Amino acid sequence: MKPAALIVSLTLFVGISPAAMGAMLIVAGASGTGRLVAQATTSTPTPTSTATLDIPPSSPFPTPTASQTLRPAPTFEPATLTPQVLPSVTPSPTATLGVSVDLPHINGLETATPSTTPGCEPRKDWKLTYTVQQGDALARIADAYGTYVSDLAAGNCLTDVNVISVGQTLHVPGDSQPVTPEWVCQTWEVLTPMDWAVGIDGGGQMTFNWRGSNGTRNLIRVFDANGNVFWERTVDLRQNETINLKTEGFEEGGYTWQVYPLDLGFRQIPCLESPKWNFNVRAAAATQAPTIP
Repeated sequence: MKPAALIVSLTLFVGISPAAMGAMLIVAGASGTGRLVAQATTSTPTPTSTATLDIPPSSPFPTPTASQTLRPAPTFEPATLTPQVLPSVTPSPTATLGVSVDLPHINGLETATPSTTPGCEPRKDWKLTYTVQQGDALARIADAYGTYVSDLAAGNCLTDVNVISVGQTLHVPGDSQPVTPEWVCQTWEVLTPMDWAVGIDGGGQMTFNWRGSNGTRNLIRVFDANGNVFWERTVDLRQNETINLKTEGFEEGGYTWQVYPLDLGFRQIPCLESPKWNFNVRAAAATQAPTIP
């Protein structure tokens, strides 16, 4: 049998003195429940107000729980970096590899050859001297003084007839310096357009190019098929000129051209003009306008 639960009903009488309270009797009933009975004394109190407090069984008052106190967030400081000392590296010497390869039929730069023969003395009977100029060759100097290249090289103790230097003094034969003519007449040679050239495009360019007696100025003159002067131009210190045939008015047909060597005063030098050379111009090709779709 389970122990009886004790239910206590407590009535508080507010404003009644302790002497007026009667005896209290706890009666246990057959159902196992207890009942508290309060019997009042003969004096009848005058109640002012009553308050009833029911306390449920086995319901303890909640125990207050301590609350956590909020603290400020911690402050993080960056770690201090300690510089790392790297070991010093001493460069090691680089090995030099020398390779010598002998390849047949391949020659490097040749060692300079002495220009004169040791122990040789120039000819003392040659009283004249000549100073080598830019562009000179021993063969040209020998021709100017009426001697041979071998004799000129031997008379100046030259070991190589192809090696002379600007400013070098050479002993040369003769009693007086040769007179260099002001103008040198040379054989004429046409390069472009070649003689009797045909099919030259009348809408393109053409270059007059030749070799021959070179005046300070050169007059290029073009004749038409009837022998009349059709076009001419003067060029200075050169033997070529490029023109645009269409711009200069050349039309389809045959032409003849010739060169006249002139001095600064536009007078022909004591050399003959070139022979006449011929060329033929074809009609300029029609230019087709681009089609825009």
